[in-house]
Amino acid sequence: MRDGLTFVLDEENGLSLQQQIREHLIRAVASGTLKPGSRAPSSRTLAKRIGVARNTVILAYQQLVADGYLTGKERSGLYVCEDLAEVASRHLRKADESEPRSAATWRAQMKRRSRVDWSRRIPPDWSLYPYPFLEGCLDAELSSVAEWRDATRAALGAREFGKWSMNFSESDDEKLVEEIRTKILPRRGVQAAADEILITEGWKQALDLVTQLFVDSGSRVAIEDPGLPELRELLRLQGADTWPQPIDGEGIVVDNALNGRSVVFVTPTRQAPTGTHMSRARRKALLRKVEAEDALVVEIDFVTSGFGEKRLPALKAADAHERVVYISDLCEVFGPGLRLGFVVAPAAVVREMRKVRSLLAGPAPRAAQRIGALLMALGHYDAASNRVRRAIGGRLTALRDALNYHLPHLVLIDPQLSGASIWVTGPPGLDARLLASEAAARGLLIEPATRFYAREGEGVSAFRMGVSGVPVERIRPGVAVLAQVMRDLGDPALDRLDAKRPSWLSGAEIEALMCGATLLCRTVYGDPYSVEVRPDGKLIGKAGYAHEDCDEGEWWVEDDRWCRRWNVWSYGETARYFTVVEGDQIKWYKDDLVLFNRGVLVPAAPDLAEASAA
Repeated sequence: MRDGLTFVLDEENGLSLQQQIREHLIRAVASGTLKPGSRAPSSRTLAKRIGVARNTVILAYQQLVADGYLTGKERSGLYVCEDLAEVASRHLRKADESEPRSAATWRAQMKRRSRVDWSRRIPPDWSLYPYPFLEGCLDAELSSVAEWRDATRAALGAREFGKWSMNFSESDDEKLVEEIRTKILPRRGVQAAADEILITEGWKQALDLVTQLFVDSGSRVAIEDPGLPELRELLRLQGADTWPQPIDGEGIVVDNALNGRSVVFVTPTRQAPTGTHMSRARRKALLRKVEAEDALVVEIDFVTSGFGEKRLPALKAADAHERVVYISDLCEVFGPGLRLGFVVAPAAVVREMRKVRSLLAGPAPRAAQRIGALLMALGHYDAASNRVRRAIGGRLTALRDALNYHLPHLVLIDPQLSGASIWVTGPPGLDARLLASEAAARGLLIEPATRFYAREGEGVSAFRMGVSGVPVERIRPGVAVLAQVMRDLGDPALDRLDAKRPSWLSGAEIEALMCGATLLCRTVYGDPYSVEVRPDGKLIGKAGYAHEDCDEGEWWVEDDRWCRRWNVWSYGETARYFTVVEGDQIKWYKDDLVLFNRGVLVPAAPDLAEASAA
């Protein structure tokens, strides 16, 4: 049926057949089944479809034409009038008000209801925004159309098709299991037999299977805080006693709060969402703790396409006592269309998990499994991973540099770039939710951090910025928009000058102060840098704890502003600042009179200052 319209009439409804047909057709318009401007099914076709006399349909159509819902076109038939969807919706709402409401009844029958609207994290039209800094979104540059086409063509070949299409068992694609076992897991330091691997529809189904098997009402479990909101909600629906365990610079804190916990969920390689790497010492401490408590660790490993080569093996690699259930994902390289993940656990656990999977959904689609296997076997997975990793690395560096340039004293980030996003901590008093709302109105999408925390009111000033959906050339302009939004919000924490009472240094005072001075500052990612301001107008910059990043530039004074231009740093662009000195602190303000950056001023030695003055 081209129009997709069919329905059943109820003789005990109390309404005539004509009235019922009319109501069904109005509902079809309101729901979009019959779109404004589309052709309605002919009276003969509809009568045959729903099993009534043709005259009954004709009489219903005549009433709809009289009411303005349908219009006739000579020798063409009846069409839905334009702009009638809202009219039809109002009609149905009015009709529903006279009928018994069932929503309350349904709610009373529901045993579990989620509190979270996940649809608000990534708008369906995210790709239309100029600056979508959202993790998990892949733009056209990172797509793998050619690889998909090659693997799909191979999977649909006569020889391959026969191998996977007629498999009705609960087992997984042997070729995919072998590719994971021999190519993916060894890179993470994990050795596993084929019967210790279970294929899932992404990491979320894997997590669901684990909780179904190891968590029930009253189970005492621990999760990272901040952490994965999907996991926190899943455990709540299970009725678990969930403890949000804080993280620090080394990962999840291992202390007495974990005593008595039967399962600990962690993301050690790259903590979700902050990106922190769990240290080797913390990993050992966690494994000792779960061994002492006779508990389990569920490790979620997001590393298939993220940037950052210097990382420890998976926690599972150090699992000498089979205490770790390992979950990972194969979707990050090729996007959500593949939707494949896997679990590594002892064979006995995998057998039980396979039983649970058969009750819930069965194996992941055979076609997807075989395509995934061929993507690896044909070398596409490695090639795409390397391409994505290089692109993500360049974008993360661009985002770090842009944040350091546009928001040098307002935000802090982790110096270790990894994964596909940066966790940003804003100034005290910043509400990242308000920031995200205002930024979205200007075409920029970020993720406020509050949803990652278990307790209300935490992480208000923090947000996450992903780069997988933003081309590198848009990153700096996007951060410039973000910086402007932060300043426009008028945060009380912002340091502003009063234009009516100028307090900045004059050009002569800047000349006298800067000649021969040294400036000590820090980047947004915490690295120190120093600047030698030489009397001859040269700048010598040294950054990092071992001065591993150096640059040269020039400085001058113009219109009572201190001006500087680096050869490489700050994009090699000229900057002009009003300058204020308070004790040993020096502050720089742009034309909007909002504090841009600050540092420590080390004046020139007296003899050098006198020589410069002479």
